[in-house]
Amino acid sequence: MNLVQPEPIDTEIVRDIAADMRGELDRIQEQMAELTLEHRRAQTLKQIFGLDPLTRDRFNHLHANIDQYPGKMAELQEEERLLTRWLDRCRDLLERKAA
Repeated sequence: MNLVQPEPIDTEIVRDIAADMRGELDRIQEQMAELTLEHRRAQTLKQIFGLDPLTRDRFNHLHANIDQYPGKMAELQEEERLLTRWLDRCRDLLERKAA
């Protein structure tokens, strides 16, 4: 039985990939912070508006930043989780290569 040996890992490529992933992770975390800020602003606006009639724009803003917040945040958190896991794998590959 012929077992195919995996190609040796080029540590420079792994480092380059990890740097790209760290950049993406930073972008995701920034989006999460912005989304949270917009959510808090929308909740405050909802209290300010009270029971007064809303314009279509105000309603859409509140809907996008309050009602849709949990789903949007869940997507970003999942992407953050995956990127973190992949970065851990890159670190593990680099550590194995160095050992």
